[in-house]
Amino acid sequence: MELYWGSGSPFAWRALLALEWKKIPYTSTLINFSKGEHKAPSFIAMNPRGKVPVLRDGDVTLYETLAVLNYLERKLPEPALFGRTPAEAAAIWREISECIYYFEQPAFAVIAPLFFGGVDEKAEAMKAAAGSLHGEFARLENILTTANWLAGDKPSAADLWWYPETMLVERAGANAAAQPLSLDLGSIAKRYPAIGRWQKRIETQPGYERTYPPHWKKAA
Repeated sequence: MELYWGSGSPFAWRALLALEWKKIPYTSTLINFSKGEHKAPSFIAMNPRGKVPVLRDGDVTLYETLAVLNYLERKLPEPALFGRTPAEAAAIWREISECIYYFEQPAFAVIAPLFFGGVDEKAEAMKAAAGSLHGEFARLENILTTANWLAGDKPSAADLWWYPETMLVERAGANAAAQPLSLDLGSIAKRYPAIGRWQKRIETQPGYERTYPPHWKKAA
């Protein structure tokens, strides 16, 4: 298999984690956004939307993260990322849905101005979005205070779905431009210790280091 991905993309990070957790051999092709490689004709031929991740496996070419994860699950069912029973699968899909419908919009309302400009104009909206994020973090904290994983007793697609986005929010919250707004998102583990412990558990999973955004390493 070959995965085309971008450094720091939470969508691609999820696919990388799935490949590592399932121990599927793959070739990693890093797409450089700053050079416009995601808009190159060869890439657009694989994904007309010009976004990562893209997975190629023989004659199969896939884009959209959920499609990629489900393909990997069908291709190699063990270890199961989407549960083994109807109740487990439902709990995992519920957590993915919670992230998509209640976390992603306020997350990107905070992230986009901090990384791409417009903080002054969007400060009030960012503060409101941060309030929504803290509400979601409080919900996760409540779950993880008594459980190691978000859905069940093993790491699942719920964890690999939530984790990259929590990391991206934290990185944005630590941006110097965020400090005057008092968003309190720059150190999630400090305010939400159970989430911090969960992040560490994910970071000790085999293959994790190969998924970590390389440009984040350089900036550390």
